[in-house]
Amino acid sequence: MNFESKLSVQEILQNKHFGHAKVIAGKEGLCRPVRWVHVLEVISIENLLNGNELILSTGIGWQGDQNAFALLVKKFIDSNAAGLCIELGQYISAVPQEIIELADTHNFPIIVFSKEVRFIDITQEIHSLLVKKHYQILSDLEEYSNRLNQLLLSSNPQQKILQLLYDYLGMSIFYISNQGEVKVIPKKSSNEQDEMFNLLKNNQIPKHLNVAHQSVQALNQTFADLFIISESEAITEFESLILDRSAIALAQSLLRELYIEEQRKAKEAEWVSCWLEGEHSNEQIQQYLSELEPTLKPNKCTVLLCKADNLDKIISEITYLKVFISSIFDQRGIFLLTSIQKNQMVFILLNKRKPDDFKRRVQEGIDCLKNSDFIETQNISQLEFSVGKFVNNLSHIKNSYQTAKETLNIRGKMPNELSEYFYEDLYIFRLVLAANEQGVLLEFISDYIGPVLEHDQQTNGELLKTLKIYLQCKGAKKETAERLHIVRQTLYHRLEKLYELIGNDFMDPYKRQAIEVSISAYEYASASNESLEYSSYSVSKSS
Repeated sequence: MNFESKLSVQEILQNKHFGHAKVIAGKEGLCRPVRWVHVLEVISIENLLNGNELILSTGIGWQGDQNAFALLVKKFIDSNAAGLCIELGQYISAVPQEIIELADTHNFPIIVFSKEVRFIDITQEIHSLLVKKHYQILSDLEEYSNRLNQLLLSSNPQQKILQLLYDYLGMSIFYISNQGEVKVIPKKSSNEQDEMFNLLKNNQIPKHLNVAHQSVQALNQTFADLFIISESEAITEFESLILDRSAIALAQSLLRELYIEEQRKAKEAEWVSCWLEGEHSNEQIQQYLSELEPTLKPNKCTVLLCKADNLDKIISEITYLKVFISSIFDQRGIFLLTSIQKNQMVFILLNKRKPDDFKRRVQEGIDCLKNSDFIETQNISQLEFSVGKFVNNLSHIKNSYQTAKETLNIRGKMPNELSEYFYEDLYIFRLVLAANEQGVLLEFISDYIGPVLEHDQQTNGELLKTLKIYLQCKGAKKETAERLHIVRQTLYHRLEKLYELIGNDFMDPYKRQAIEVSISAYEYASASNESLEYSSYSVSKSS
């Protein structure tokens, strides 16, 4: 069923007011759509037309001036007007051959009235037809939307929606999912389908084809692309609206499927929790995954922790949140299993693509989450992420889980310039954490930078900051002074004091490494306890 949503010049000619009208030029353009009727009697028409207007005129504005007449017709053509209707008589007796040829060249209809007509009757009648046409469009859209709603309540609604779209428009339908699944109605040969797929993908549409596109979106994510392709006439506004309604219905269907799938996964959360605690063998895990997703063959995995202060307050929306997060990573070739634990979500990330760029895709997924409008609408506060160790053996996921928790712990205490999500990017802070757990961290700090800390606390000085920047600049005094925003002489005085406190050999490789670790350890410990005093680091000689 193909509903005509436009009022053409040809249809208007069937109106009673055009009984004595004659088309003298541009007969090939009678299919042009008419959106409005406009009476024009002036030559200067800049900014007066929006396109698809049927112009009515007596010719009073250019009477006797053929050049002005020709220029005006050219302006009508450039403005994409639907056509020109002229009343012959008092102001113009005939249309020059030059203008007829110009109109024929551009398929621009020129219609003449040989008898006097009332423009007000014509405009009133045509505007009435336009209103009826728009009302019919709304009625047809309502009917189509009702059909879509009925299909959404049936089994396998996706294929039925695509078929309905084809039945209504009679155009080729292309549905391309993010996973590369392609559905085509009517069916085409493999070569034809591949050729059209490449043209759509690369946006290289031949001129003889008319294409309209709509994304299938849900939760601010694009899951697929829907195309309608006409090999004859241009795609109308009504057909574009039908396409839009179909894309929305497909998104609703897809969202329902994802929601049901996520609820199914939620029932398996206990099994996932046991996996995180290392209670399943590699064989048990492989069997479970094959039953869950037969085509899933992960080659690498890790654990992502997502922590939020108010996660417990949005528990009613947690399924949609999980669907949203799963969709983001699925688009990047990553399969998710989820476990909810107090104020954090634990995701097991299973890589489905080549392992070389797994970390980059995980990073992209996290960045997408952080910048998402959907996350903002959920009013989730203080959202934090951490990624554990990447492991190849599925039974080693406990190790990744433990390191993800360590990463989250360290990230809360790290200096601002280090804000990586990944355990492997914590560098020296992994040793700092281990030293702190073993109770040797404070002694280590005291041994290498204790005198500097004591001096700063007693004098409210900036020797520690100076030492840190000086080491970062590899001993370059000019760069150090610039970064500290001090003059060179002040830097020299501070360096002399540092030589006095920790020795003039602190740039020696091994001692320098120990001092740099001590500074990082101090920043970590300070973040853990903001009221830390130097006395905490003092180690009694008697001990």
